[in-house]
Amino acid sequence: MLKNAPRLTHTLIASAVLLLAACSSQQETPVEPIGHSNGGILPGTQKPEAPNEVVSNYQWYQTVLIAIKANDDAQPAQFLARQNPSAMANTVRNQWLKSLGKRGNWTLFRQQYAQLNAADRDQETRCYAAFGGIDSDRILRQELVRELGRLPEGCNRWLNQAAAAGQLNSDDAWRRVRGLLAANQITDARNLAQSLGSPLSNPLNSSTGGSAGAQESLLYRVISKEGRSQSNAAATLQGITPNLTPPQVGFAWAQLGLTQAYNQNASNALAYFDQADINQMSVEMWEWYARSALRLQRWEKLADIIRAMPKKLQDDPTWQYWLARSYVAQGKNEQAKSLFQHAATSGRNFYALLATEALGNKADVRSNAGESSRHDLKKVEQDGNINRSLVLFNASQNGGDWTMRRQAQQEWRYAIRDYNEDTLLASSALAEKQGFYEMGILSADKTNHKLNYALRYIAPFKNLTVPYAQQAGVDPAWVYGLIRQESRFMIGAKSNVGATGLMQVMPATANEIANKLGMSPDELHTMAGNIRMGTWYLGDIRTRLGDEVLATAGYNAGPSRARRWQAAAPLEGAIYAETIPFDETRTYVKNVMTNATYYANLFNEPQTSLTKRMGMIPAR
Repeated sequence: MLKNAPRLTHTLIASAVLLLAACSSQQETPVEPIGHSNGGILPGTQKPEAPNEVVSNYQWYQTVLIAIKANDDAQPAQFLARQNPSAMANTVRNQWLKSLGKRGNWTLFRQQYAQLNAADRDQETRCYAAFGGIDSDRILRQELVRELGRLPEGCNRWLNQAAAAGQLNSDDAWRRVRGLLAANQITDARNLAQSLGSPLSNPLNSSTGGSAGAQESLLYRVISKEGRSQSNAAATLQGITPNLTPPQVGFAWAQLGLTQAYNQNASNALAYFDQADINQMSVEMWEWYARSALRLQRWEKLADIIRAMPKKLQDDPTWQYWLARSYVAQGKNEQAKSLFQHAATSGRNFYALLATEALGNKADVRSNAGESSRHDLKKVEQDGNINRSLVLFNASQNGGDWTMRRQAQQEWRYAIRDYNEDTLLASSALAEKQGFYEMGILSADKTNHKLNYALRYIAPFKNLTVPYAQQAGVDPAWVYGLIRQESRFMIGAKSNVGATGLMQVMPATANEIANKLGMSPDELHTMAGNIRMGTWYLGDIRTRLGDEVLATAGYNAGPSRARRWQAAAPLEGAIYAETIPFDETRTYVKNVMTNATYYANLFNEPQTSLTKRMGMIPAR
């Protein structure tokens, strides 16, 4: 998430609006939007608004959101009465509905809920509708009671109401209680247990079992963050097992296994997971059960775990690929081939590409869709939702307002949600032309049949990126793969921790680099300076760690962590990546390396195999 930059001044807004108005005055006669799923104008699609109206509505929108927090019903009603369908309107109505639900104003809630399309209702809005008896959503209720972590207030209130009415599966509900305790969500755990008719005793003082609530409290000794981190946690669990039910004991072993897996104690993790109750395990627990076997390359064990996973998880390309690999290791090549073929058709993700290469093929970067015509670009531009997004984007560019840019992104997502693939590609080309690179990539990434790789893997700023990459001795395709993941080519991007620019360099790191290169630290905020610093740092980490995969992990999480995650023996790069204990870094490494492979193919570089690029990670 990007930090808020200073808000636009009236002068900057006025300048942006005048500039956009001048541009729009030169446009051709408006034409109808193209390529929606119904073959014509999408219901609710409207003609473009005047630029000053868009910016004015955005400012009003910000005021309305504040008013909703103060339980003001007049301002959201006035705002919505004057708005065309948009992402802003959806956000206001959802936020207002949650405020109404929290206050129990069901008459007004019912009226506004009916005006919000089912696809636009967010989770907590749906929860309040069910809580107020306005909508019945059994499927959502079944999904939520299986969640082990924190949920929005409205969803907790609904689950508590359902528990008190005897509408929840008791096993699932108590499983959620212990999941909340493990996540240190004590208040939510207490409220749900109370609603189930068996209050929790003080988790810290419980000494014996008894009622369900008392047993869960006793279990807290082991599954709390402090309890599960103790070296004698397993012994403690064994000691209290006679006072617990089998599901409680089975959950605790899974929680201890998860802790060991995150600490990369794979052998202990497997031993603990083996004693778990699989009906108590979350998706996270299942995945780390498998990763523990993978880390140890216990292929038969890995196959057993994957085959026991819930069906939805088994069908994920990640586990299709690793099940195939486990079959290869066991000499079951025909079974492996079928799984590789299935994973290879899942898109252009990390495992789709690894599976493609396992079948003897390589990344195919031949586009089967050409450039969109000027006529089609005009049609997309005249979609009122796209136009609103571009007005906000250009105004945010002029004023450095990242809050406004995020809203421009939301409006773009709203606009393209029902586009067909031709129109998605036209919208992608329009976004790239406007410099709205992140939304251009998003639109191109949404196509599955009509593919344009020049839009999907854009490569702007080559006049800076390639020379600086070569100067730092790093592969330009790798640099582009990293920028695509880091910033989506957003000039001036700033993360919530302060990482800045195209290559998301931290200020402290920039100071060190500047001293070594004889640069000014302020050059971090220029395009050339940011790319020079980022490529140099990437090369420096690779030199220190000796490997591209390690350097990619180190660029995101720090070189010391990347080293810590190495195994005692050489480890396949894909296994290293999949067993990184930080979710963000694990995804980051896989995406960067996949991006780099596609860029290498597009640039006609020699490093065109993801499998070879991942290589082997040296021992720690």
